[in-house]
Amino acid sequence: RSSNTYLLNKKGWKGINIDLSKTSIDLFNIARPKDINLNIAVADKKKKINVYEKKSLGLMSTTNLLFASFFLKKYKSREIWADSLNNILKKYSKKNNKFELIDIDAEGSDYSIIKKINFKKYSFKLILIETHAFNIKTRTEKRKIYAFLKSKKYKYLKELHETSIFVNSKWKN
Repeated sequence: RSSNTYLLNKKGWKGINIDLSKTSIDLFNIARPKDINLNIAVADKKKKINVYEKKSLGLMSTTNLLFASFFLKKYKSREIWADSLNNILKKYSKKNNKFELIDIDAEGSDYSIIKKINFKKYSFKLILIETHAFNIKTRTEKRKIYAFLKSKKYKYLKELHETSIFVNSKWKN
């Protein structure tokens, strides 16, 4: 439901799915058994953090309290394990450190995740990242994402709703 990677999976792609909802991961395990499906959060290091959600299979859960208060109104909080994206990629990348696609949809934590990626070690052909512009804070975060990715030699391609798409200008197959 509302997945950027669903059609790619149907075309034979496989990858690592990370979701805050255990129910979503259980469904991924059924629908995408060849993928690596992880019920964890992404943070700066391995630790427990709070997740804010309305219900277990809602379209949105977040580790960002501002997003929760803005979008979820009456939410509940629970703890979940988190790890850094660098640690996750190190653990699960089998062949090399080059990936065709990364899709970051972290409901308000997108910039904090992308800026922690070790781009000297990991390379992505395409980056899909959720960007918002509904208030001054999210517009500022969006500008920071664009500037950061430009500094890493990623070229902006287009925006599809709240997902911005960037291509690696240095990518070699």
